[in-house]
Amino acid sequence: MLGILTNVRVLFGGLIIAGAAAALLTGATGAFFNDTETSTDNLFTAGAFDLTVDNDSYYNGNRCVNVGTEEVPDWKWQGSNPYPAAGTDCSTSFPASDLDSGLLFFNFLDLKPDDEGEDTISLHIQNEAYACMELSVTSNDDESSTEPELETPDVSEDVNNTWDGELAQNIQFFWWADDGDNVFEDNENPLTPNDLPVPLLTLAPQGQPWKVALADAQNNVWGNQGPMPANQTVYIGKAWCLGTLTLAPVGDGQGVNPSVDSGVLCDGAALNNLTQTDSVTLDLVFTAVQARNNGRFLCDESSRLAEITVTKVVVNNNGGNNVIGDFQLVVDNGVTSVPVTSGVPTVVAPGSYTVTETGVSGYVASFLSGTDDCDANGVLSILAGESKSCELTNDDLPANITLFKNVVGGITSPTLLGLRIDGNLVQHYSSVAVTSNTPHSFNEDGRVGYNFTSITGAPECPAVLGGTATLTEGQSITCTITNTAIPN
Repeated sequence: MLGILTNVRVLFGGLIIAGAAAALLTGATGAFFNDTETSTDNLFTAGAFDLTVDNDSYYNGNRCVNVGTEEVPDWKWQGSNPYPAAGTDCSTSFPASDLDSGLLFFNFLDLKPDDEGEDTISLHIQNEAYACMELSVTSNDDESSTEPELETPDVSEDVNNTWDGELAQNIQFFWWADDGDNVFEDNENPLTPNDLPVPLLTLAPQGQPWKVALADAQNNVWGNQGPMPANQTVYIGKAWCLGTLTLAPVGDGQGVNPSVDSGVLCDGAALNNLTQTDSVTLDLVFTAVQARNNGRFLCDESSRLAEITVTKVVVNNNGGNNVIGDFQLVVDNGVTSVPVTSGVPTVVAPGSYTVTETGVSGYVASFLSGTDDCDANGVLSILAGESKSCELTNDDLPANITLFKNVVGGITSPTLLGLRIDGNLVQHYSSVAVTSNTPHSFNEDGRVGYNFTSITGAPECPAVLGGTATLTEGQSITCTITNTAIPN
């Protein structure tokens, strides 16, 4: 710095003389001594924070494996057990991914007593993070009633009730902090209550998610204090059994073949036909939260799930006789559909949903738009921790009867024979709204010189004058009453 100042002084002295001379010739130049230093491309970049999850799935000892390539995956069951058959498609294993693309940890559609599975979930994060897990059962539905099931005994399926099943009571689960070998070992940390297997519906009762602090300010299930470390994979094991699940942990490092020994045992001998055709749906949510500058974070501060209540209203003002239980309500987020029960809150993942139904013919559906959370199309968006509600009304349509007069011979107009429904005069070939599920009589005034011949048309049309037709909601029929002229 001193050298620079000396040079400036010398240069400055010389320029005083030169500047004065120049001023005599051309006037003042306006030049001042200056210096500019520039630091370019200064940058702040927010660190990456992207939780990815993968799953390694076994079912009855067979493993779901990608036999294709990373670019063109082809997931198949592999193993020597008869079910699921080796070489058949599977979907419950997947590489490190975001889960909002429809990936499923459980997608088993033909369970039998004594079926079992073991999966290992891997969590990956680039920065130190706290991690939370939340599991919620969203339905436990008796989808139909088979004869063996009813003989157990069991009550008949209620279409609207998505909690009338018995499967979630008979699937037992066990979760633990795994070391990545897909086997429960005697030094690994159980996550389920009391460190024991538990029925799914006990683990997460209706409307009560099961929450686990995997790593927060007070807990770390893998045994290390503090958050999940950056760029290190951590593992969660989960075993299930349709029957009784018992623990048989192996020694540390001895679990090398989960298709033979996963550290748990399944026995379905005590089950009967009660769970036939039942289904269970559940949501599993993993949340990662940055650890830096966030030393007080606790996983149980708020729910990562949301809650939707759909209420069904049935209006029967035109003779309809259907009830709430005849309509199956569904909420759909574009990836999965979850059946819901009218008036009962259903736990869902945050997102955008469309409320739909398996409707009944003859009813017009409408939403209570403007006064609840669904728009006119049944669409709503919901955030974590929110509770929203929608009302879906089904109003019965009247039935419709059209009478057509056919005259054979003669010159009389069809309009002159006095067609009647329930004694009321109706116009030839005009549709008449009538009450559904009620008998309606057909008749005519007739005319001299003409005989009644027949009534034809829809199967519901009566065969003779004075007969009746009964229609369902919204049903429309056309009946032709034929008269023939009497020969002179």
